[in-house]
Amino acid sequence: MSKIFKALHMVGLLCVGIGAGLYLLTDVANEITGMLIIASLIGVGLLIMAPYPVALVFDWEQKQHVNQDNEANKIDKSDEHNK
Repeated sequence: MSKIFKALHMVGLLCVGIGAGLYLLTDVANEITGMLIIASLIGVGLLIMAPYPVALVFDWEQKQHVNQDNEANKIDKSDEHNK
């Protein structure tokens, strides 16, 4: 699932980059249709990029939970051996 969000993040970065490039390096932004295209590219790019950091936090939290469970199992096993 994280790979999907990572791919979407890259597509979003590409959209933002193209929009910024059109804005900074061309005269497209001087026309109404150019403004609409640039704003749409940047806005959609940012929307597509947004879920990836959230997915990273969920993956990190899940790994922390698994590590915590493993530590608890190690402690339980060592307590059984000490008895």
